[in-house]
Amino acid sequence: MADVKSGDIVVPGDQLCVIEELMPSFGTYEKDGIVFAAARGQVEMDLKERSIRVFGPDGKMKLALPVKGDIIMGKATLVFDQRAEIRIARINDENYYSGLVGELHISNVTRRYVKSMQDVLKQNDIVRVVALNTHEFPVKLSMVGPELGVVYGACSRCGNSLTLTTHNNMFCLRCENHETREVAKDYGLRFGLEARPDLAPRRRPYERREYDRDDRGGDRRFDGPRGRGGDRRGRDDDRRRDDRRH
Repeated sequence: MADVKSGDIVVPGDQLCVIEELMPSFGTYEKDGIVFAAARGQVEMDLKERSIRVFGPDGKMKLALPVKGDIIMGKATLVFDQRAEIRIARINDENYYSGLVGELHISNVTRRYVKSMQDVLKQNDIVRVVALNTHEFPVKLSMVGPELGVVYGACSRCGNSLTLTTHNNMFCLRCENHETREVAKDYGLRFGLEARPDLAPRRRPYERREYDRDDRGGDRRFDGPRGRGGDRRGRDDDRRRDDRRH
């Protein structure tokens, strides 16, 4: 028989039964033939429909775990070098109140090479991600794609909202701190943040260098008559003119 009964209080990950006894419903998920709780709440069994589900403490029915392809909004609660934990807040634009946490691995952040997760994501950032598995715990997430990524970032120094300057480059208007994120293409729009490309760091102009040929056929760089290295021929001409005057 099932490991629990109707009315029992469970937390995410608690084993409830096997699928030969009852089928998973809201607030539960199945893995390797075993049904687990996906949210904290109260167990309810429906023997007529042969299903089991979990209600929240408020008596409301909890959503089941995400399925592959679901678009998820969440907050980065922990960020390590190789992975991050995302607390799920919305699934397909519907609020999700279970407090479920998904896992984002560095290999699923971007197609380019990233040395550390800290270079593209910080704690308390709000992200849009996609689920990679169905009714499984932990929920595996991906940030790869133009619609996905950080949609709101806070300065790691002062906590102020970060403004996007150029692609993935951020600027804090309060403390003038520069940071980077892997951003979604609509970064900041729903939070009233407009991009400020005028605040992007300016590149130093390319310094033009001139070259001269020495007597042996090699290249000798010079920076003008008074520059570094000087113009030997120019100095020789000046010297000959002075000699003629005297």
